[in-house]
Amino acid sequence: MENYSPSETRKGKPEPVAALEARLMEIEDGLLDPYAFSSRTLIQATFPHSSKAGDKIVLLNGVMKVTMMSPYGLPYGVYPRLIMCWLTREAIRRRDLPVEEARVIPLGGSLSEFMREVGLKNASGGKNGNIANLRKQLKSLFATLISIEVEGHEYRDGKQIAFDQLDNTLIAESSMLWWDTRRPDQLSLQDSSVTLTEAFYRELTCSAVPLDLGILRQIRRSPLAIDLYCWLTYRLSYHRGITVVTWDQLRGQFGASYPNTMRGRSNWKIKVLAALEKVVEAWPDASVEATLNGLMLKPGDPSVPRQVEDDIKKRYRLGEDNPF
Repeated sequence: MENYSPSETRKGKPEPVAALEARLMEIEDGLLDPYAFSSRTLIQATFPHSSKAGDKIVLLNGVMKVTMMSPYGLPYGVYPRLIMCWLTREAIRRRDLPVEEARVIPLGGSLSEFMREVGLKNASGGKNGNIANLRKQLKSLFATLISIEVEGHEYRDGKQIAFDQLDNTLIAESSMLWWDTRRPDQLSLQDSSVTLTEAFYRELTCSAVPLDLGILRQIRRSPLAIDLYCWLTYRLSYHRGITVVTWDQLRGQFGASYPNTMRGRSNWKIKVLAALEKVVEAWPDASVEATLNGLMLKPGDPSVPRQVEDDIKKRYRLGEDNPF
């Protein structure tokens, strides 16, 4: 019979040490709990707000032009935004794994479980229920291609040289959904999952922007409010001085489906002001003010304290190896 000491675990570590390691892992995992994440690319160029965009949309942000395409129609509304916030956090959690394993993201054993994880409640079936809409949005999202083109120039040996840089990134390599839509609470024999392309996985983990989950929950019913909140907290993380972002600039970045007509521009401004009101209600310290010409950004802090952001970046090595 082998000697056995109650002070050691099966792996040979003393129980106090094993218990301490387990507790440290719990604390470390909890570092992400109050926060969600988005990526810089999806903040600078966002999914459409409605189905009117069809299967292709072009967004402009300074010298950057972003084209999004999906053969099943582009994902739109709040669903792709909430899903991407959740997916980015899960990708970060898996940062210490080998990349081939890390980019396979488990989606849970049941549809209800996944919906709760991404912040969607009260699953409803039928043609117009949120279950059918969620599956459609997932299919569209996982088939989306993001094309980023940057035109500019640089000086070499005293000469101005023009360049045109193009990056094409498919969101997912593959996906497998085992959920039973008729019985959303029923566990499947194996978890559903999505395999992100390596380029998109690195984009999520290398350019993640932390978001306050409490604020996100308050504005989760408005896709434009989510866009403005993500953009504001990202801009305020590095912004200095006072800047006015014009209504036309905002429309090019967030509202490409709004026509460039007098009525279209007027409707866009009304939509932005209503969404901004929701953001400020959830985040009273947001350093932003609506003006005649656009939104004025003033010096201020992002919604997630900089020290917390630094701690998360240090622990999960965020910001490294950004492919874009």
